[in-house]
Amino acid sequence: MRLSRTSVGFLLAFGSAATGAVRYNFAVYARKLGLEYVPFLFFALVVGVSCCAVHVMARDGARGFVPLRGKWRHALLYGVLMAWGTLSHFLALNYLNETVMSSLAQTSILLTIALAVWLLGERFTWREALATLVICAGIFLFRPWDVGNLKGFLVLMGGVVGTSLATVGAKRWVVGVPPRVMMVWRNTVALAVVGAWWLSHQVPLVVTWKAALACLAAGVFGPYLHGLFFLQALERIDAAKASLMNRVQPAIIFLVSWAFLARLPELRDGISAALLVVGTMGLVLAHRAR
Repeated sequence: MRLSRTSVGFLLAFGSAATGAVRYNFAVYARKLGLEYVPFLFFALVVGVSCCAVHVMARDGARGFVPLRGKWRHALLYGVLMAWGTLSHFLALNYLNETVMSSLAQTSILLTIALAVWLLGERFTWREALATLVICAGIFLFRPWDVGNLKGFLVLMGGVVGTSLATVGAKRWVVGVPPRVMMVWRNTVALAVVGAWWLSHQVPLVVTWKAALACLAAGVFGPYLHGLFFLQALERIDAAKASLMNRVQPAIIFLVSWAFLARLPELRDGISAALLVVGTMGLVLAHRAR
């Protein structure tokens, strides 16, 4: 059975969520091993850039690196926005605990939907809107919402704005540019930004061979597969719906923790995961019923 373009888009968005969840677990593991977040992100981006470059070389040869078709400014802006969105999480940790930060970061989906409706003219049927409300309920139930420290709140919200703008902008920027090519340049710019931040702030580097392996795995699943799948999804479905599908990461993390790590999450987390799964399935079915 041949899948429709839209169905493939939803599957790619789910693949982006799954690989993002794997990346998250490796990031947590590396931090437990004593590796600071900025060096971890830098080395993960090195791996991501390398994987994207190999992908382009295998598909297009050396000439594949240049077909940005006049969109090099978009690639530059995309990389800067994504790097700032990621670094803001690190900066916010100086003022907020991880639970508060996680809850605040979830607000990015609301901003992304608003920008997609306003700037891209995307629309929702009443069924899709209902499924969206279920997904948002699952997102906000996963972590109790709290502003926390005001300075940390403002730093993190700046990153949320950057990530949302990058997501909505990418919907237009990938038109006519292969996602694998855009990913090379986006990750390269992000690598330069993170590297400059690391050097200017002299973040200490303490790394073990296990942490190095975690960086390697995170680079493959994060800056490479997670980002590539998401851009490929944006070629096929709306930015708001791709972002909503990408928000099932907490449900995947919940299932991994329960099935493989023998962790027993709280009841609230289980209800949140169930809402995310139901809302995601409802969104797909509602879109097909159009």
